[in-house]
Amino acid sequence: MKLWMVAAIQQWNDKWSTFLKYAQADYDENVLDDAKNYTIGVNYQYTPAVAFQLTYDHIDYGDNNPEGFYSGDNHVVKFRTTVNF
Repeated sequence: MKLWMVAAIQQWNDKWSTFLKYAQADYDENVLDDAKNYTIGVNYQYTPAVAFQLTYDHIDYGDNNPEGFYSGDNHVVKFRTTVNF
């Protein structure tokens, strides 16, 4: 299996940043399709101890996978709150 990921982060100021990630998995098997994933998101650092993150995540598993394996695509919107103490 070969897996690679590329990520980019843009820090706009002390509070705001955005990011983008792309990943691809090559399973080196004829029965499984390659999987591709991308994520985009924004971070807000409310205080030094509290942060919020809003993320959209999309994954494409391929369309020809055998039964018992994921096929098609899936996506999720996530909201994360982080508190450090």
